[in-house]
Order: sequence, then structure tokens, then C-alpha cells
Amino acid sequence: MRYAALAAAGALLAGLPAAGASEVAVPEDSRTHLAVTVYGNQLALVQDRRRIVLDTGEQSLSFTGVSRQVIPSSAFVAATEGVRVLSLEHRFDLLTPEALLRRSLGREVGVVRTHPTDGTETVEPAEVLSVEAGVVLRYRDRIETGVPGRLVFDAVPEGLTPTPALVATVATDEAAERELDLVYLTNGLSWQADYVLELDDDTGRLTLTGFATVHNVSGTSLPGASLALMAGDVRRVSPPGMPPMPTARNAAVMAMEAAPDAMEREAIADLHLYTVAEPVTLADLETRQLALLSAADVPFTRSYVSESRPSVMRPVRRDAAEDHPEVRINFDNDPETGPGEPLPAGIVRVFGRDAGDALRFLGEQQIAQVPVGRSVELAPGRAFDITVSRVQTEFTRAGLADDAFESAHRITVGNGKDQAVTVTVVELMTGDWTILAESAPHTKTAADRAEWSIEVPAQGEATVTYRVRVRR
Repeated sequence: MRYAALAAAGALLAGLPAAGASEVAVPEDSRTHLAVTVYGNQLALVQDRRRIVLDTGEQSLSFTGVSRQVIPSSAFVAATEGVRVLSLEHRFDLLTPEALLRRSLGREVGVVRTHPTDGTETVEPAEVLSVEAGVVLRYRDRIETGVPGRLVFDAVPEGLTPTPALVATVATDEAAERELDLVYLTNGLSWQADYVLELDDDTGRLTLTGFATVHNVSGTSLPGASLALMAGDVRRVSPPGMPPMPTARNAAVMAMEAAPDAMEREAIADLHLYTVAEPVTLADLETRQLALLSAADVPFTRSYVSESRPSVMRPVRRDAAEDHPEVRINFDNDPETGPGEPLPAGIVRVFGRDAGDALRFLGEQQIAQVPVGRSVELAPGRAFDITVSRVQTEFTRAGLADDAFESAHRITVGNGKDQAVTVTVVELMTGDWTILAESAPHTKTAADRAEWSIEVPAQGEATVTYRVRVRR
């Protein structure tokens, strides 16, 4: 019996023909066009056009080089006139050492041992009895567990393939060269928007640059693809596959590259499609960054907001609680002042410049999809020099209904800046509430929100007090 040595990860076996193979190969080098549309939820649509000479009658065509995370039930072949597609089969039993052992149950393999002193190799035949929780081998005179050396096999069992393949059975009336489109959905590809927002406090203007960060963990490289990105929510019935975690071995290919020009955008149904002008190669286990949009000289406002839920139904016996208000950056997605473009969901990273004109990171926030005409509010961090302290100064239930509570509160805002600021203080009320008395008028902006706009002088402080009655 002749044996072919099993090298690392089946590399040598990749060139061996599978037993009983009869289909016609449609390899990747027959590809004439590759289009990939990537969605934001670990999903992509692949349209793979290949040219092949078809004979008259029925034949099986093996499309190799498809995604390892293909969704089999989504695949179909779009054929030209004169070609009928009869069936489509997904070959996903990949050629791996584990699969090779599993398919060799009850068959004879060769066990290679190396002499420890002179390095000579001997091959001893053995039958594979089991591969459950380890390997069990029957030799001519004994049974052993484990593999003392390495195993060699004389052939690749039928049905194992080095790479995933989709096999289409087609029928034609006459022999001719044809182009066939293999179309399928696959897990393992996704994209998200990432934004760089630079603030200029001197002018009250900002610059916004958007990038599309595309991830490919599908197990397959996609060379020279016409790439498009779909923004919006697309419902999925089947759950997305679990992407593999990057390892130290592949960390180097996680580098990001930027495209020179922004993408072309068009509305399609109720979504937005971004198309890359030039072909893009998406290598497996790669993250690539492409220019999406840009806008300069966009007006913005900065505000400070402190929100709290006061204790209005029980007494609080502790010192005043102090915190720092959130910094809020607001701008309108306006066609006149900018950006004036739909903003896909993503992370906005906020930057500013110091006195030496060096760029400094100020914080980040995830945003949802922002249509044109809506406002964007970011809360990248908290104000260091502004403090807000709250204290419950009184609580009573005397003379009130069983479901009523009354309490008094004091809010003190301190400002350590060299210029005056305005701080919006928000009290999130519980139950049916009524403000009985207050040192400054509030605004009821929602059923549970009482807001005070407090002007605080430079290097000073300001106080607001209120009394509230609440019914449970």
C-alpha cells in the first residue's frame, strides 16, 4: 500500500483529487466580476460571475473559492438563456486532519515512527477503530490509543474538499462559452461608520470626517471586488455566525488603509447605499478603512447638563452629593450649514487642539443613524471645572394624604472657569409631581423632567432651591 504523508494542516493533501470526483471545476481564475455588498450586521451579499465552456446535456459545476461562512439556503445561480439550473449543493465538509481521521474509521492508515538515534522512518499499518475523545488504533498484534508518530493516508476520502464549494447541476442544449452568476449571502463581513470630529472653540465651528471600517472574518479573501456598503436596518431571520477572534499570528493584517475619495451615495428603497469607485481587495482577517464623507465649517454649540433623580418619597440623611455635568456638543445635520448627509450609525471621536496646535482626544460616543434635517448631540465627557451638588433640605408627610410626599431641595453649581457658564440642571421626578415653590422658574420638558437653566459667574457659584409634592 502506498501512503502520502499528511503535512501541517493538510497542505500536501490539498492537491490530491477526491475519490470519485466527476464535476467540472469552475475555479476562481475563471472569475470575470466580483461584487460585494456589506451590511452592518455580520452579513454580505456576494455576486460572483465566472466564465466556463459548457458541454451539451447535464453536468455538475464546482464553484470553489466561496466564503467559508456562506449561508447555503441563500445561494442560487443566475444563468444566461439556454442554461437550466437543476440543483445546487453545498460542500462544506472541509479537508482537515480531524475530518480525515473521521472519514478513515474502519480503514487502514500508516503510522510513521522516527528512530530516535539515526532518524530513519518506518511505516506500520493500523486500522482506525475510534476517534472519539482520542484516537484508537488496531495494529496486527495489539490495540493502542493515541498516535505515537504521524499518520499517512493513501487517498482523500470522497466528499472532503480543501475549500468550501458550491456545486451546481446544470443542463444546456448546446455547447458554448457561458457566464454564470453565483449569488449568495454570507456571514463574517460587516462594516461600521467611524467619525473624526474636530472642534474649534474660537470660531464655534467643527470639521467632521467619516470613515467606513470594513471587517472581513469570513474565512475567504475577496480580491478586486466592486464594494458597496448598505446603511440602515435589515431584518435577519437566521442569526449571524460567530466571527473568529484575531490572534497574534494574524494581528499584522488588521492594519487599516484609507481611500483617497469619499464614496458615492444613493438611496435604495428605505436604505442608503455607498459605492466605492475603485475595486477593493478584502483579505481574510483584515480590517480596511475607507473614506465615507467629510464636512467643514459646521456650526456647533457647547452646553453643560447635569441630570439626577432626587429622592422625593423618602428622607435622605447624608451630605450633599457632588458630581460634574456632562459636556454636550450639538450640531444640526443641515443641508445649508452641513454636513447635510445621512450619517450612518457609528462612533464619533471628538478632538480639539491645544495652545501649541497639537491634536488632543476629548472623548467619544456611539450615535444612531441620523437623517438629514435632524440634530446630533454628543456627550464626550464631563466638565472638570464645573461641579453640581444636591442636598435634600426637608422631607415631610405631616398633614398629607397617605400617598403624598413633600420635600425641599437645594442645588448648588460651582464654576472654576475664567468665564461665566450656563448649566442646565435636570431633576427626573417620580410619580405625579407638582413644584410648590422655587427660587427660579423651571421648565417641564417631559412628564418626568423639571429643568432649570442656571447662569454661573466666572470663579463663582449659583444656587437654585425648590419644594415639590409628589403623589404615588
